[in-house]
Amino acid sequence: MLFSNLQNDRSLPMSLEFIRIRSYVNDTSTFEKSDKLEISGLSDLTQLKQKHLLIIEDIIDTGATMISLKRELEQYHPKSIRIVSLFTKRRPDKKCLLKPDYVGFEVPDHFIVGYALDYNEYFRDLEHICIMKESGIEKYRIIEE
Repeated sequence: MLFSNLQNDRSLPMSLEFIRIRSYVNDTSTFEKSDKLEISGLSDLTQLKQKHLLIIEDIIDTGATMISLKRELEQYHPKSIRIVSLFTKRRPDKKCLLKPDYVGFEVPDHFIVGYALDYNEYFRDLEHICIMKESGIEKYRIIEE
């Protein structure tokens, strides 16, 4: 039987960490203004040594944020780092610096929201993915002082 090994009492030892990296305000990457990531939620990073890491990302646009996160994590000497992204953007300028190891869907180069993707914390709760219209982008824009 193909799944006979799954019938025993063994489990896969793993741990789960949730992190938040804020890389956008409005429809502009904050990473373009500063190469320092705003990361929150990671606990003891020294525990990453010789561990296999799987980073699960919602969307990769240029890949700059993931490259920075990967560099940060590499300092703790994990055994491997793999990246999976639900979405990647089809960029006409071809400025994607990182291709994830695993991809769910490729989407057009527009600002998309829904299904946990947000625009300034709005629209995460939509049960579908949609492209933001320019009028919506302007309506929900954060006015920076």
